Amino acid sequence: GFGGGFNDFSGYRDPAAGAGQDLESAMSLTLAEAFNGVQRRVGLGNETLTVKIPAGVKSGSRIRVKEKGQINPISRRRGDLYLVVEIKPHSFFKLEGDQLSCELPITPDEAVLGAAVEVPTPDGSVTMNIPANLRSGQTLRLRGKGWRNPSGERGDQMVRVMIVPPATISDNERQLYEQLRAARSTDPRGHLKQMHL
Repeated sequence: GFGGGFNDFSGYRDPAAGAGQDLESAMSLTLAEAFNGVQRRVGLGNETLTVKIPAGVKSGSRIRVKEKGQINPISRRRGDLYLVVEIKPHSFFKLEGDQLSCELPITPDEAVLGAAVEVPTPDGSVTMNIPANLRSGQTLRLRGKGWRNPSGERGDQMVRVMIVPPATISDNERQLYEQLRAARSTDPRGHLKQMHL
């Protein structure tokens, strides 16, 4: 009368035999450390660990350190430690998801005439051609200069161009701007003259 699989323990797991609980801790990195990878010393109770952070991690990336979590008091097995990456803001570069971007100021004459300008990248400055008649807020692409993916390949760096008027101008520059205004042949607001609700 004791049939029906009462001796079948295939689905049973003894909690005493398992590992301890996993631990989670935040790790703050500069953008350079996250891009290049870095070794960090981490204090864990009475232990000091040296952890290798791979190149190309992003905010929210979880770095697993095996068997450095809590100890199961019965089995004496340890869980894992997970380091959750937080990347500090940078003054020029911005990392949003997988996209590395920046904002590049240019002068009004560079926007109208076009120019070759220097742009910082993670590898150092490169020359980028600004096409003539560029509008403020347009985005240009530097291929292969963006963030690393897990396989080590590089994405693109997106450069948002902003036209910035000079804070101060010389008398000669003011005279030239006044001549330019007098000679202007187009009205950028002409299409608004018939605009209404």
